[in-house]
Amino acid sequence: MQCSNAGSANQLASRRGARGFTLVEILAVLAIIGLLSGMAIAFYGRQKDRAYATQTTATMGELTQLIAVYETRKGGPPPSSLATLKIRCDNDWNEGIEALYAALHHKDFAEGRNVTERWLGNVDEDETATSFHRDGVTRLLEVLDGWGNPIAYINPADFGKPMTYRMGEVFDPSAEEQVVTAQKSAVTGVTANADSYQLISAGEDRTFGTEDDVTNFKK
Repeated sequence: MQCSNAGSANQLASRRGARGFTLVEILAVLAIIGLLSGMAIAFYGRQKDRAYATQTTATMGELTQLIAVYETRKGGPPPSSLATLKIRCDNDWNEGIEALYAALHHKDFAEGRNVTERWLGNVDEDETATSFHRDGVTRLLEVLDGWGNPIAYINPADFGKPMTYRMGEVFDPSAEEQVVTAQKSAVTGVTANADSYQLISAGEDRTFGTEDDVTNFKK
């Protein structure tokens, strides 16, 4: 009897193996694979954004060093207005960061040093007829954050001035313009870095003034 029962069980298992997976079982497996894939993509996205934030912080660190050299030579941080540098431009998009780049590369600032080239871009694709660059460059470049968007730069003289920025690695005429102003400290309630300058990255969400902004000051 025992041998007969064992043989019946083996035959039943063999029949179940032969019929393969049911539709419900296949759907369950696919659901699990989809869940795991989603978790992996989300984890990768978080890791990538952390890397971009770290890169942006490093970029701001380099800018801080270059600005310190400028301050020693000129007695204050670079302007965030192209007009102050007597540079003509066809538009006012991304002006603050363009003015910072122009000041650090100006032919009248012999002590200036180059910003790392891989962090430079020209989102709004503008140039100037003004001969300002010590190497004859006419493009008004911007320093970009890890996400490929212009970092906003604001000199204290322009803390009350709204500045217009366009985002993205490639100029898009339909892109929404953002108005950027100097940010206030959440601790004191007054303008942060009031006696210095502000560097602001819009962060992962590409929107200035939100929690994921990367700055050179404590928010």
